Amino acid sequence: MTNIIPALADINIPPHVTIQTAENFETLMSEIGRRSMMGYAGEVFFGTAFVQGSRLQFTTAMPIQKMVEVSKIDRSKKKDTVKDVTEHSNRPQESTHGKQVRSYLLNTACTGDKFILPAFTFNYGVGLDDDSPTATLILFANRSDGNNAWPGILLLPQSAKLDTTDGAHRRSQIAEILDSPGVSEDAKIALKRNAVDVKIVFENSRSDSHQDFADCGKAKSIPKSLVTTFDVRDGRNQRSRDLVIQSPFLLAYVDATASNVNLSSKSRMIWSMSAIRMFIAHVVEHHPDLGLSEQQKTDGAEAFFAALVRHLPQLSALEKARKDPTFEMTTGALRDVRGGDVALRGIGMAIFARAFLYCVAENMDFDLMAAKLAEVDWNLLDCEKSELPPGPTYAAEVVKRARPLWAHLLVIGESRYRVSSSSIDADGAWKKICADHLGDLQDAA
Repeated sequence: MTNIIPALADINIPPHVTIQTAENFETLMSEIGRRSMMGYAGEVFFGTAFVQGSRLQFTTAMPIQKMVEVSKIDRSKKKDTVKDVTEHSNRPQESTHGKQVRSYLLNTACTGDKFILPAFTFNYGVGLDDDSPTATLILFANRSDGNNAWPGILLLPQSAKLDTTDGAHRRSQIAEILDSPGVSEDAKIALKRNAVDVKIVFENSRSDSHQDFADCGKAKSIPKSLVTTFDVRDGRNQRSRDLVIQSPFLLAYVDATASNVNLSSKSRMIWSMSAIRMFIAHVVEHHPDLGLSEQQKTDGAEAFFAALVRHLPQLSALEKARKDPTFEMTTGALRDVRGGDVALRGIGMAIFARAFLYCVAENMDFDLMAAKLAEVDWNLLDCEKSELPPGPTYAAEVVKRARPLWAHLLVIGESRYRVSSSSIDADGAWKKICADHLGDLQDAA
């Protein structure tokens, strides 16, 4: 056995970690056998050791129960000072995040359903003292190789505890479920059938360990539209995706990757997947028959959008462009006409949700509703944006040129404006549309 590897020559190995090497598989297995016969009481993990960021790290997998047993969490508390926080490994418990993780595990892992958890990142080296046990890492390597990754075996002494760098909420919720008297034994057994992937960073600097936690949090979050598309365990997400897939027009013009409800003005797409989910959510939450399922509450949504495409001029034009590539019409060109087209924004989808519910409540034909909505002037202003004068009179001129139906949606700055997509503003716009375009139907009724 030797411990000289070129790739580790400049790597700082914590004092409580011993590196050994075996130049052949037989030597590696012989060492494991020797320790076993001598009554080694610690844990043995097979995996891969590697160099990353000038540190030695080790990746492996552990049964969920074993992961809880060999790890610990060192949290700071709410309202701690900077000094207090820097003396602990983990952030305070966030109850909302914890509840979300717990609910996810109870509804998937504990029922035997498919699920996935990100890898846990642990540390061995920070906060150890003279009485702390030494972990041994045996690498399948030799002095002449130029590798920076090696098969290996980690020998973790019985009293050693891996410190949680990233994954504290996941670990704490797993531990609570396994210890909870309120969770059935069947659910606990189902959870224990699973294993998790683990990365161990051998680092004795607490400051660097904190940096590791910060770095783990720098991954870009998944855009909301993509979450809606992928996360079909959520019934509203599933219905949103089905609605788009079953409507050729929506399938062609809904952006499934957008981060926001509204798209950029030049985007060839019309709405984001988040906007579609907003439509579904509003219908589900405000449907007159609360006892129906999400599918039943939104039944007919495909036919409703087909009617909108047949009657609203801007949607009809884009439908023609979808079917005929030679037809020169783009979403970007329509979206910007006379200050912007409200129907081609997130707020437009919110208004459509209210129109759909009106049809449901009043048993109104979708084509009749679409024809009424086609009478609406969906443009924000009575002029083009380019005609607005720059300078101190800009805001006043926007207010002056705004169409009364949409004026309350405008959030105006010194040199630009944006359109609000709030539920309250959508309610206000829908009331005006009802008064201006559906009043004759209400009177007749």
